[in-house]
Amino acid sequence: MRALPVTAITLLLLGLFAGCTVKPGPLKDSGSTANSTSAKPPLLVQVVEARPSTATGDLLIPAALSVEVAAMVLAQRDGIISQLAAQEGSRVSKGQVIAQLSGDDDLRAQLKQAELEVARLDLEQKEYTALLKLNRSELDRETTLFKQGLTPERDVERAQFKVDAAALEVDKTRVAGQTAQSKVVQVKAELDRSTVRAPITGIVMHRFAKLGANVVKNDKLFEITQLAPLEVKFQVPQSEKGGLGPGSILSLSGAESDQIIGRARIRRIDSVAEAASNTLGFLADVPSGLGLMPGMAVNIHVPRRGEGPTVWIPQSAFPLGADVRKGAASTVFVASGSKCAARAVWVNSVLDGQVEIISGLAINDQVILSPPADLKAGDLVQLRIEPTVSVPPLSRR
Repeated sequence: MRALPVTAITLLLLGLFAGCTVKPGPLKDSGSTANSTSAKPPLLVQVVEARPSTATGDLLIPAALSVEVAAMVLAQRDGIISQLAAQEGSRVSKGQVIAQLSGDDDLRAQLKQAELEVARLDLEQKEYTALLKLNRSELDRETTLFKQGLTPERDVERAQFKVDAAALEVDKTRVAGQTAQSKVVQVKAELDRSTVRAPITGIVMHRFAKLGANVVKNDKLFEITQLAPLEVKFQVPQSEKGGLGPGSILSLSGAESDQIIGRARIRRIDSVAEAASNTLGFLADVPSGLGLMPGMAVNIHVPRRGEGPTVWIPQSAFPLGADVRKGAASTVFVASGSKCAARAVWVNSVLDGQVEIISGLAINDQVILSPPADLKAGDLVQLRIEPTVSVPPLSRR
């Protein structure tokens, strides 16, 4: 009977030993699986090397004409616009009435009351002045009689008191009249704020006011700008800034035409360059031109210096829908090692599917062709070099 428990214990120990000595199978690494699924594989892209341009002629720098003096006309008080005497494009002179605000009936009543008070105090002052004159005559008479011993001293003192009292009344009414007059000036100034006048001579660029609309103080009503003198601000690549200085004359053409429509004389050069685009800022005066006006888009013709050649790239290097035209700024992507980088570029010309870049790219930069819409700076890329298309030399103005 005792052999049965011993045999059962022996079999149990053998089973446990066998379970402990079973060879374990491979375990799945959950961490490595997560990393493999989250890691974004490099994007296979086609690239082309930027090649130097042999084009000659002027660099075209996009810019817009402006003026130094412009004014924003604001509402000086709350009210309703009852009259509008100027529209967008209207020429106005300094001090000309361009709008009128209503809702000033209370102010006009206050002005009438203040003017009546001034008139009353003026009459009162004249009355006290006449009384003062009479009292002085009486004082002179009493003084003479006192010296002759014909009147007591108290009559002289009484006459002197009347003179002093009348003089005080004259002074009091004069001060009250000045106070009332200042009230008139204050109400007139408040009423004058109901009349909107042009602060400068020029042209109405924007009209924010609408007839019958309620406005509050400091609301925008008009934007007026002078028509002259015109000026233009523009950026030039640092490689092309040589030879340009204060007094240099540059030609201007329309944004959509190569026809010269004016001249610009450089007035000032920025002392600090713009690092993002590697350009230097210029300010030039535009003394004259054909049909020039503030806000007009123009191209600045900058003579090439040959110090930093421009480059050509295919038009397919620009993202879909990009504004690729003469004088426009855009963005392209280049391969920098195994990653993608974004470059801001300026377009100087477009010819037969090739684009001339005057700033933002260097020779032999690997430019990505047909960049995907979701491509962004820092993405991993794998290169597939595209053969470079040669571009014939150009000669343009």
